Amino acid sequence: MVRLSGRVAIVTGASQGIGRAIAKRFAAEGCPLLLVARSAPALADLESELARAGSRDVVAAPGDVGDPATAAAAVHKAVDTFGRVDILVNNAGVGLRAPVARLDPADLEEVFRTNVLGALHFVRETVPHLLRQGSGLVVNVSSIGARQPVPYLGGYGATKAALASLSESLRMELDGTGVAVLTVYPGSVETGFKAHARGEPYPERSGARRLSPEDVAHGIVRAAELGLREVLILSRGERLGLLAGRLAPRAMERVLLRRYGGTGSGAGGRPTKA
Repeated sequence: MVRLSGRVAIVTGASQGIGRAIAKRFAAEGCPLLLVARSAPALADLESELARAGSRDVVAAPGDVGDPATAAAAVHKAVDTFGRVDILVNNAGVGLRAPVARLDPADLEEVFRTNVLGALHFVRETVPHLLRQGSGLVVNVSSIGARQPVPYLGGYGATKAALASLSESLRMELDGTGVAVLTVYPGSVETGFKAHARGEPYPERSGARRLSPEDVAHGIVRAAELGLREVLILSRGERLGLLAGRLAPRAMERVLLRRYGGTGSGAGGRPTKA
């Protein structure tokens, strides 16, 4: 098993939700941390929380991951502060909901800039350091939407599928170098993610069983320690749904349409029902 204690980690999208939970879990494992997010006050709040919990090796690097200068500055700051980088967690992401036929290209470009190019910027800046050390880990947080297409989330799923493809290719390209790559596929998580998403509002799904950010953070740490190449972090219902999609795809598509419809309209303007 790989021990995380003492390994310097960069976590993007660390100010809230899954990223915040990952930062707290890595800190508990004894990792010095470099935290990245757009909100400087939220990062300062997390720094204070971790300090109260006994974590002293925490540094914030506010910035937009879609800007390559943010990645360059963050990695430089991590190396300058801690002397090295061992783990990169590409977690920053933006949601997007709209029917594909009415998907605003500007919205898709904005989300792609964060979800895909943001991760790429950090990979380009971090991997050379890991290769010089001959060890390290890149964690790319994709989504189950990259594996199971969902109506009205085609644009978002496309960005996460692109990230997953980059992640898997990177893993093969780094084979034998001592640098590992872990691709993470979380299911639906109880966060404020939907409130900041682009496009149309997400429908309310009362009674839906969602993972907690801590569930995802625990799954990532466990997978990293075991040296896994990928991990699906799903609720029991989502696991059953993924299996049902393989065995009875048409029936599962109707279920997904009922579950993820609502509030918006279909490709031809026909209102969808929740």
